[in-house]
Amino acid sequence: MSKISFGIDVGGTFTDFVVFDHETGKYFFGKRLSTPENPSRGILAGVADLCRSLEFPASSIDHIVHGTTIVANQIIERKGAVVGLITTKGFRDSLELGREQRYDMYDLFIKKAAPLVPRFLRAGVSERIDWDGNVLRPIRIEELNEIMSSFEQESVRSVAVCLIHAYRNSEHELKIRDYLNKTHPGLYVSISSEVSPEVREHERTSTTVANAYVQPAIDRYLDGLERGFEALESKSTIYIMLSGGGITTIDMARRAPVRMVESGPAAGAIAGSFYAKLCGEPNIVSFDMGGTTAKICLINNDVPTRTSELEVAREHRFKKGSGLVLKVPSIEMIEIGAGGGSIAFVDSMGLLKVGPESAGADPGPACYALGGRSPTITDADLLLGFLNSEFFLGGEMKLNKEEAFNILKEKVANPLDLDVIDAARGMTEVVDENMAAAAKTYASERGVDIRDYAMVAFGGAGPVHAYKVAKVLGIKRIICPLGAGVMSSIGMMVAPKSIDFVQSYIVRIENLNWEHLDILYGKMEESAVNILTESGVDQKDICFTRTADMRYVGQGSEISVTIPEGLFASKASAELTVLFSQSYRNLYKRHLTHVPVEAITWRLTASEPVSVPELNYEFSQSPEIHDRIKTTRPVYLFEYESFVDVPVYDRYSLTPGFTCKGPVLIEERESTVVVGPNCSCRVDDYYNAIIDLEFP
Repeated sequence: MSKISFGIDVGGTFTDFVVFDHETGKYFFGKRLSTPENPSRGILAGVADLCRSLEFPASSIDHIVHGTTIVANQIIERKGAVVGLITTKGFRDSLELGREQRYDMYDLFIKKAAPLVPRFLRAGVSERIDWDGNVLRPIRIEELNEIMSSFEQESVRSVAVCLIHAYRNSEHELKIRDYLNKTHPGLYVSISSEVSPEVREHERTSTTVANAYVQPAIDRYLDGLERGFEALESKSTIYIMLSGGGITTIDMARRAPVRMVESGPAAGAIAGSFYAKLCGEPNIVSFDMGGTTAKICLINNDVPTRTSELEVAREHRFKKGSGLVLKVPSIEMIEIGAGGGSIAFVDSMGLLKVGPESAGADPGPACYALGGRSPTITDADLLLGFLNSEFFLGGEMKLNKEEAFNILKEKVANPLDLDVIDAARGMTEVVDENMAAAAKTYASERGVDIRDYAMVAFGGAGPVHAYKVAKVLGIKRIICPLGAGVMSSIGMMVAPKSIDFVQSYIVRIENLNWEHLDILYGKMEESAVNILTESGVDQKDICFTRTADMRYVGQGSEISVTIPEGLFASKASAELTVLFSQSYRNLYKRHLTHVPVEAITWRLTASEPVSVPELNYEFSQSPEIHDRIKTTRPVYLFEYESFVDVPVYDRYSLTPGFTCKGPVLIEERESTVVVGPNCSCRVDDYYNAIIDLEFP
């Protein structure tokens, strides 16, 4: 019996599936509306449908890689558990004090993101450890009895423990955890020395609290998912996508669910990196436009940009500092409220705006005819001819053009005194310009010229809007993979098993204790090996990447510096300073020679080797030239400011070596590729549609 594997990405509007047949090496795709009230219901139904249609028994499923937005949604929607916070006496307000910075200095009515734990559920315990890890005041463990008594009266189900300087010495936090596990079995306990052993009390506390906040719900969700697959008579192993771009076991995900907060979007960036290698384009803009949002990531030398900090639940979506800070290893992306389901409206000043609110999967855009009463980008794309109302999801879902027309007329065209087509055109131009502006700003902040990059466009709406966005940005090449609408799930299939560790050790480089650093990394590497070998990775195949967060003494922020393996053997502190100077100069075009350098935090990423599997797709082809064009359709072309009859190609009939000139549409089940005027398109050996733009 053939073995199969699933990659499953649950988005705000659709749940995407990729199936890999281990015997034939072929991939199959699937897509269905998400079930926001219970995401696992849509997952299990989709898996059952695909197994039935592909004639694979569920018992043949070898493993599943799953990415989900449930962690972020729990925090954004404030649907997590009742959490109690235990910290060092006198420090319970660090969670609310934050960084003591205003994210908008001119806003007199500024609103901060409310902490996940109210003040009356924060308690202090008598203990103190200094910044070097020395115990100044032993912990009084008996104080926990009174604290837990008050917590129980408030139905606390999960406790976060974050003591001062626990990143250097976890002794007191471990004593609290062990005591609570003994006296309160069934209580969820998160300690900062395991969740986020880093300096800066607010960030460490916020991350630990978020972990405690979502842990009960994630535990239930993952347990339900396991039982659901058992009910399908599948004994498959379930792996979870992490925000950092690796996958881990379901048990690790239960212990640190906060690391799943960006698991779905991270899979898209990993897929973008995979196609960058496949197509020989080392520098890529990953452009993922789905039903709810668009995500953009810069990929340099085949490696996605990474960060150690992100924000969720912002009061103002595009204002940094207005949300909850999480110290979580993540792939760095910029998110724009611009998906197919993004809602258009006319504001109080009579201006057309799009997003960030989305119609989601329920009720969805008006053209879905599921009760949606808001005009969305999908409605506009349908009216402009970019989408085929009879072939959405391969014809499984019909789109109602009349509903889209009526909603746009009522909510956008009439208030602006415009024709409906002009309103639809305005909506798409607004969203395309917003995405291009965000991408340009994102690239310039990182010191790169985005015109030197190619674009990988995916997500259901990505290939539809990629041409216009790339044209605004000056990007000359767009890569649209086959199955672009489910490409994040492909990212899950090619992502390595991986784990990240971090430990703060603040020291000037000239005073660096290499013996202590060896011990520090030795402990992290030992834990990494144990976790990855339990996941089935051969110990000899594990790769380690070491980095340090470094800065000039007196600075308030750090940069990441890669530490080569040979540096540990030579123990050359001066060489570490040189590496910092090179990294600093690459970022800021200058470096200092008269200011000492210090390291703050040391990081380790352990992973299995990244594989580049051969892409074989299962679909019926019509290689005859006359079978390739399905029809022609009137499509609104912005260059001509009118509708033009455009050839519509069947994506599955386009074999490697095929070429055409724009304007054309290329339809596939999950998405539509728009090839604009003055563009050429070719299909490469991996069935990617490569669009080359011509600029005057």
